[in-house]
Amino acid sequence: MTLRVGVAGCRRGEGFLAGLRSLAGKAILTSVYDPDADAAQRFAAEHRIVTAASYEQLVDTVDAVVVASPQQYHAPQAIHALESGRHVLSEVPGAVSLEQAQALLAACRRNTATYMLAENYGYTRPNLVVGAMVAKGVFGDLYYAESEYLHEMKSWHTTPSGAPTWRYHWQVGRDGHTYPTHSLGPLLSWLDDRITAVSCVGTGRHTDPEHVISDTVLLLGRTARGALIRTRLDLLSNRPHLMDYFSIQGTGGAYEAGRAGEPGRVHVHGRTPDNTWEPIDRYVEEFLPEQYADPLDGSGHWGADSWPVRDFVAAIEAGERPPIDIYAALDMTLPGLVSEHSIAQGGAWLAVPDPRTWTAGIGVDPGREAPLT
Repeated sequence: MTLRVGVAGCRRGEGFLAGLRSLAGKAILTSVYDPDADAAQRFAAEHRIVTAASYEQLVDTVDAVVVASPQQYHAPQAIHALESGRHVLSEVPGAVSLEQAQALLAACRRNTATYMLAENYGYTRPNLVVGAMVAKGVFGDLYYAESEYLHEMKSWHTTPSGAPTWRYHWQVGRDGHTYPTHSLGPLLSWLDDRITAVSCVGTGRHTDPEHVISDTVLLLGRTARGALIRTRLDLLSNRPHLMDYFSIQGTGGAYEAGRAGEPGRVHVHGRTPDNTWEPIDRYVEEFLPEQYADPLDGSGHWGADSWPVRDFVAAIEAGERPPIDIYAALDMTLPGLVSEHSIAQGGAWLAVPDPRTWTAGIGVDPGREAPLT
C-alpha cells in the first residue's frame, strides 16, 4: 500500500520533497494546505497535487501528514492528525509550552498512529559519522558536549511591509533558548541521555533591543547520567552564521566541528598522535552508515532533509518506533521551555520534567505506553 502524504505549510514543506520522491511505491505526496491560498495553489501546480481548503480537510484525505507550519502550530496540528488516526512527521520544536507538550504526549499514547519529530541535524554527514563512532565506543564514556546555533535572522522577523511574522513572538519575543532541538538533538542522541536540570543566562538586549530575547543565550544542562551540556543560541548578533557547531569530550577522545568552513576534527586517544587532531573525513569510509551514504538531489540542510522522512516511512512500514519518537522529541524540546523560567530567575537551576513519568493520556486503560503501571 502506498502511503498518501499531505504537507501542511508550503515553504518549509518543500524540504521534504526530495525524500518523498525517493520513496516511489511506498509514499506519495497527494495534497497540500497553507493558509496562504496563493502559495498553496502555486505549490500544488508545481508538484501536480491538490490543495486542501483547511487543515482538517487535508488530514481527512491522507494517511500521513508532514506538519511544516510555524512552530506554535506543531503540537495542535499533530494532535488533530493523531486523533484522526493519521501518522505525523512534525517539524521542530515539538511544542511551544508545557501544556502543549502534555497534550501531544497524551495524543501519542491514546492512538496507534506513528509520531516522529523531523529533527534533521543528527542526519548531517559529520554528525552521522560521529554518532556511529560514539556507538562503537571510539570516544569512550562521554561526559561533556556543546553546540552553537548562531543564525542572524533579523530580516525574518517582519514582512516587507513591517508586520511581525510568527518568529517575532515565538523565537525572539521570549527570552531563553527558544529553538533548542537543532542544538540538543545530536548531543542527546550521542550521549543516549536526557537533561534533568538547566540553568540559562543571557547577555541582555543590545543589537535589536525591541525584541525580548537576549542577543546570546547560554544554556547549561545536567543529564541523568551526570554529563554536562553547554549550548549557545544567537538569532540577532551581527556576525556570520554558525548553525552547526558541535563538540563532545569523552574518556577516549574528542570531536570538534569546523568553524568558518573548516573541516571537523577528532582526537582518538591511542590512535591519534598526542596533542594533534585528525580530520573527521578520515573516518567517513569506516563509520558513515550505508543507508545515508548518498544524499539525494535537492535535499537541503547539507543533504540531511531527506533522511527523516525516509526513516519515518520505514518505521510505519515496519510497525516500529521511529528514531525520534515522542519521548526523544520532548527530551529535545522541554529543556528550552524550562530555560525561559530559568533565565527569568537569573539563571536558577530548574528541573526538566521526564515525560516518561507524566500521566497524560494513560487513563484507566494504560494502553501501549504505561510507564507508571
